[in-house]
Amino acid sequence: MKLVYFIDHLRPDGAQKFLHQLVEGMASRGHQQIIICLNDSWDTGLVEQIRRAGVRVHIVGKIPLASGIGWLMTLRLLRRDQYDVAITCLFAADVIGRLLARAANIPRIITAVQTRNANYPWWKFWLVRLTAPLADLVVSCSATIRTFVAQHEGVPLSRIEVIPNSVSVGESRGSYSSEQVREELGLGPNDVLIGSVGRLTEQKGFDVLLHALPMVHGSRLRVVIAGVGELDAMLRRLAAELGIADRVYFAGYRRDVSSLLSALDLYVHPSRFEGMPFAVLEAMAAGCPIVASAVDGTRELIDDGVHGWLVPPDDPVALAYAIDAALGDIAEARRRGELARQRVAAQFNVDAMVDAWEQILIDITREAPTGVIRSERT
Repeated sequence: MKLVYFIDHLRPDGAQKFLHQLVEGMASRGHQQIIICLNDSWDTGLVEQIRRAGVRVHIVGKIPLASGIGWLMTLRLLRRDQYDVAITCLFAADVIGRLLARAANIPRIITAVQTRNANYPWWKFWLVRLTAPLADLVVSCSATIRTFVAQHEGVPLSRIEVIPNSVSVGESRGSYSSEQVREELGLGPNDVLIGSVGRLTEQKGFDVLLHALPMVHGSRLRVVIAGVGELDAMLRRLAAELGIADRVYFAGYRRDVSSLLSALDLYVHPSRFEGMPFAVLEAMAAGCPIVASAVDGTRELIDDGVHGWLVPPDDPVALAYAIDAALGDIAEARRRGELARQRVAAQFNVDAMVDAWEQILIDITREAPTGVIRSERT
């Protein structure tokens, strides 16, 4: 099967992690693939990993797209190579990729939705709804996102499948020991370390975590936040204003997140909205005790009181209370962390995700070209 993927950029975020897992899995099964990256923004390490798997990567770029040349060159590539299915991921790819795939007469178009796009302005929703009929199927990463797509993007539920995100539990073993990581962060033997991973954006709620910290008991508490984004300077100012700058370490982008997770006493994920967050999946795979906001796909990963602690989003008081509860009962925290590790190993593994995608691709290519695949799965 010949597959073409459209994505906005190839920076190392959650949607790109999903795409990397999928194309590697499909490449191992003999499928021919190419990724068309619309923006000239990519992570060199990620692109090299994808290419080593035998997957082509074609970078279009903003200026060629804006001039129209990028559209024409991409259309020519699509018509020349004659792909069986086009898969789009993220806003620009959903709109532009659907149009280009249809113009190139690619028989089937699938859109992969990786988050509840609650921050979209009206015009983005309008463009997504306008081009949605061009897609034969939408694949969401959680049941919550499936409902959101139906309500806000105008896609009938019969055309939306759910395939959860996944993680390899083996990847939870980092290349550095927890002692090395803690030494790097300048921690003493009695320091308690909590951490969080994600883009420094409003969605991820790191400001909520910072507001919660002064209410958490324990003078030896330290926090590491790993990620980059537009709110970096604002979050640093907020930490200083709250008088906790000396307790918060902004680690920037880290390739070896698994090593960082191994050093944590507690993982905290304070997002305002999500898809099915890879950061939480990775923390579960590492066996970390977890406190998270009860949003979207996170609620499908963690049962409150079983695999971790869930709190309402945007509630620093509730977040502080849950952090205190987790740090105050080490045995219970470890028990929940182990149950989370077992759950992700059993239910959210990469092979199962690739199996589900491959079956959908087989099913959809067997449909008549003018038909719309009808899902019976819920």
